[in-house]
Amino acid sequence: MLTEGQIQCMKEDMTIALAQILIEEQHYSMEDALSVVYNSVTFRNLQNTATGYYYQSAGYLYDDLQSELSLNK
Repeated sequence: MLTEGQIQCMKEDMTIALAQILIEEQHYSMEDALSVVYNSVTFRNLQNTATGYYYQSAGYLYDDLQSELSLNK
């Protein structure tokens, strides 16, 4: 069983991974990438331990984030 500290670390790592993908794939600045991630429903779901998002791969969550962003256009 994971501790709360371990789960929090996984959430933070995933947040960084999502921002990195936006920077590398979409050429966002660091500030813009973090803003997009922190202001997304995907991030809110990631922070909600009950969703289990912290167990998913960065690619899976990135797809979720991309779907969310395309709906907001």
